[in-house]
Amino acid sequence: MGHEEALSFFASPLHEGGHTAHGHGGHGHGAHDIPMSHHSSEVSNNIEEQKNLNGNTDSTAVPFNTHDESLHDNPGFHRHAEATTAELFYDLFFVANLTTFTSLLEINDHNSLTAYIGFFCLLWLTWYQVSLFDVRFSTDSIFERCAKAIHFGTMVGFAVIGPQWNPGQEIYDYKIYKAFSIILMVSRLTLFLQYAVTLFFTKKYTKTRVPLLLVMGSCLISAIIYGALTGAFPHVGDKPVKSNVYIAWYIIGISETILTVFVSCIWRVISFKGTHMVQRMSLLSLIILGEGIIVICKAISKIVKLDYLWSAAVIGQIIAAILIIYFLYMLYFDRMSEEHFGSIKQQIWSFLHFPLHTSLVLVLQGVSLLVIWCQAIIGLDSMLLDFGDTVTHYQTLVVDGTATSGAEFSEALYNVTWGNVFNYVPKGVDATKEIDAATTALASIADSFDLFIASHGTNETLWVDDIAVQLADLFSSATKTLFDSFSVSMPKKVAKKENLGLDEVISTYINIFKLVFAYVFVAVS
Repeated sequence: MGHEEALSFFASPLHEGGHTAHGHGGHGHGAHDIPMSHHSSEVSNNIEEQKNLNGNTDSTAVPFNTHDESLHDNPGFHRHAEATTAELFYDLFFVANLTTFTSLLEINDHNSLTAYIGFFCLLWLTWYQVSLFDVRFSTDSIFERCAKAIHFGTMVGFAVIGPQWNPGQEIYDYKIYKAFSIILMVSRLTLFLQYAVTLFFTKKYTKTRVPLLLVMGSCLISAIIYGALTGAFPHVGDKPVKSNVYIAWYIIGISETILTVFVSCIWRVISFKGTHMVQRMSLLSLIILGEGIIVICKAISKIVKLDYLWSAAVIGQIIAAILIIYFLYMLYFDRMSEEHFGSIKQQIWSFLHFPLHTSLVLVLQGVSLLVIWCQAIIGLDSMLLDFGDTVTHYQTLVVDGTATSGAEFSEALYNVTWGNVFNYVPKGVDATKEIDAATTALASIADSFDLFIASHGTNETLWVDDIAVQLADLFSSATKTLFDSFSVSMPKKVAKKENLGLDEVISTYINIFKLVFAYVFVAVS
């Protein structure tokens, strides 16, 4: 067992006197804990990096033993061969937020789509900013552990705002958005302090001062603006108010990230070279792909719970969804190079994961919805077929003069709608309103059909103006319940309307499908 050293309050991110202090997420290690081959390789990498930075290609030259003063101005930072346990633990908060938010927010209109993208952008940019520091300067100290705890708390803040995330919509109280702005402010202030500690330990190296001060300035200015935005949101009023202040979050987040990457491209001394940034980004890509598998499995479980028989179309859709994830996995990881590529390319490559991961989450969310849609349409077609056969059958009985009563017709329709939909409403879905509407429609159909029987089927006005309307209401209620059972809900603005006609109900679901279809194929392209 290795000797465990007591944690200091602060720790230097530099190699000093041949000793390293690799922090592996909660375990302090001295240089003697590191295998000699790994330590020698690590020092060799730093020597090579320093020679490259100064244009020195002499393999016999040893840093700090020459008269090259510029070589002495290049600090040797600790480098980790792989992600630390603290970084992996931070990733768990990311995926937990993504999974929870995906289950809470249903994409059924343009507002919900932009809200989903916006939330993911802020989540990803916050994760990325923290990771940019961790891969380059992270150490194991009391201060760093406290800072990491604050970053964990920031992720919890994302989970808190998730259920009430409705940017761009009219609401009464913006206190949750004000609180979120403060959370973002605290996150950036923490990063500012972390960079400040790094600057303190590297202040004797002039090459690190300007880039670190620029990044610190970016974090501090971002924190100040985030804090100032709390006063820009509307105050509590008697009427719901719309505010676009939240757009500033996106602008600030993207701007500070671009600046941080730009600084690391210009000042190579704090670049990603020699870090495990490639592994960090590939791990996050793998996490997002895993989240896609979870979402698809949830879609399959919904189908199973509703006792639907497996059809060839649904099986094919599921296979296609799994293959899409598998092909995305191969396209990404088969192109991963084990060899180092240029510092600037690596930094641009890492930031380009922002649009890549945004597209990935949309594709994976969308393909799971397409599985749901496939089964929902099959269920709707089955109900429509039974519904149409029942209506046609009783119309024929009326014409033949063998129809007995409207109650019999109503009971047959009851068996169709309850047998296809209402008997299979899962727990957690409130179908009370639709069941009441269906019951009312069935009662009206029974009374009207008695009159239709009395007219021997000649009263077309009664059929068109009364019975057909009630049949449409019944089918509309069953359709809404069917889609609700699959967690495909109407947009809130549409759902609040009273007396939605069948045409409007069908067109609403068609529009939802068009939206899903469009963003899936745009994102995957």
